[in-house]
Amino acid sequence: MQTMIADYAAYNQWANGALLKVVKTLDASQQQKEIISSFPSVYSTLLHVLSAETIWWQRMHNEPQTAWTLKDAGLSCEAIIDGILRQDKLWTEWVTTLQTEQLQSMMGYKTSKQEYFEQPLWEILMHLFNHSTYHRGQLVTMLRQLGIIQLPGTDFILWCRNK
Repeated sequence: MQTMIADYAAYNQWANGALLKVVKTLDASQQQKEIISSFPSVYSTLLHVLSAETIWWQRMHNEPQTAWTLKDAGLSCEAIIDGILRQDKLWTEWVTTLQTEQLQSMMGYKTSKQEYFEQPLWEILMHLFNHSTYHRGQLVTMLRQLGIIQLPGTDFILWCRNK
């Protein structure tokens, strides 16, 4: 289990890094352009990913959950991308220190609606990395709608072939 989670964290870091290189090439109008999706723009989607990764990090490390305020911080797209890349590096480094017993241990947390849940740590980590995969797919669709056709492959199997 430890190897699987560590691999998935490394994959998530690699896939986000590959796609975010393309996003960095967009100008501000492209980043903010309204596109029908779960979030109304590339910028908003990236901000959501950063917020989610940061909130889960804060929950797992018993830190105050301040990531809810990121949407009001006026961050540039470049700052959001840098934040995602930093957070992904933290996840990758941290999960390699976890043992199977820790991954199977129950973790309690409160949602943004203050609902309390307990789940094994490995389930939360799988959710977190899968969440980024979901939004990468949305970003690819958004980028194509912006006319970007040269996009990197970010499938897990591609990462596996080169690890």
